[in-house]
Amino acid sequence: ARPTIGDIDLLIAVTDMNESPAIMTAFVSQPEVVRILGQGDKKSSIELDNGLQVDLRVLPQEAYGTALQYFTGSQAHNIKTREIALSKGYSLNEHALSPVDKTGKIIEDAPKILCATETEVYEQLGLPWIPPELREDAGEIELAQQGKLPNLITLEDMQSDLHMHTTWSDGRSSIREMAEAAKARGRKYIVITDHSRSLGVANGLSIERLLQQQAEVRAVDVELNGSIRVFHGTEMDINADGSLDFPDEILAQLDFVIASLHGSLRQESDLVTKRLLNAINNPHVDLIGHPRAQQIPSREPVAADMDAVFNAAKQTGIALEINANPLRLDLEAQYARRVVELGIPLCINTDAHSIEQMDLMHYGIRTARRGWVEAASVINTWSVERFIAWTQSRGQ
Repeated sequence: ARPTIGDIDLLIAVTDMNESPAIMTAFVSQPEVVRILGQGDKKSSIELDNGLQVDLRVLPQEAYGTALQYFTGSQAHNIKTREIALSKGYSLNEHALSPVDKTGKIIEDAPKILCATETEVYEQLGLPWIPPELREDAGEIELAQQGKLPNLITLEDMQSDLHMHTTWSDGRSSIREMAEAAKARGRKYIVITDHSRSLGVANGLSIERLLQQQAEVRAVDVELNGSIRVFHGTEMDINADGSLDFPDEILAQLDFVIASLHGSLRQESDLVTKRLLNAINNPHVDLIGHPRAQQIPSREPVAADMDAVFNAAKQTGIALEINANPLRLDLEAQYARRVVELGIPLCINTDAHSIEQMDLMHYGIRTARRGWVEAASVINTWSVERFIAWTQSRGQ
């Protein structure tokens, strides 16, 4: 669930290792392979036409758990689990738990412990299963020893998607199509948040068009008869001078307001920080969208002082977004964890520009899980009644 990867490790567990050579032959013969880096009976490595290296290992089914735990990592987490294993008289690697003598040397003729699942590996260490997203040696092992691991958010917890675009701006689907697609994915309510007038490249809405759109949103909401609620909002630009793209009297008429950075992203830290703080301190703004304005891998985050941003958000009660689009994943996991620790509400949204992009939500969920986020910290898990009450309490 990290934003980017270096290579790919694949594991195949088999009941008969005699199948391995045929599996390897099929693996290196795939049409995307441009170079075979190595081929053996149990391990092969290839380079794909997109430049990625892929390593495949075939192993007995009864050893799958130790291999999966080992290759999932992280290295820091594995170092800690190996230390725990040694304290219990075992050497832990990708193959098995092997008994060791007092010097730490493996006792060759002693029976090894094979683990078919990761749960079995952690049980041998005296630990509950630890979700892969937490395995960074960032306190997860100590909490596991205390039985206090966080109950991480899941896709099934999500009741809403609060950031999406339609054909009114630069989206490819209508309001009704987006609503029906969200309903099909189990959402109970959504907010239509097309771009504001300054973002001309995205066909941003003027005030007149915004109010016209509101009428259509209200009509669709009525037509769907409570099967899913459809609210009206905007993703409004935070302009280069720090001003907001719509006046307060217009924002007050909307159900939900997102403020985002889209231009002048190379400003110095004090300037871009002031822009974000201006938006955070406006009582009509509910959410800062993709707060660091990064695009993976082409654009670095803005140079904002995130401590100042978080402090202001805590004071005002505004929410901050994890944008689930894999080209953004913003906020990143380490910031999401800080946001939760500070008690700032989080939002996880797809920023969908088509019905297909609603399926990107799982990337945001995975990022949140890496940030130790539980469902209670995320607005999207709230009931529609709680969501309405929260927005109204913020001056909407």
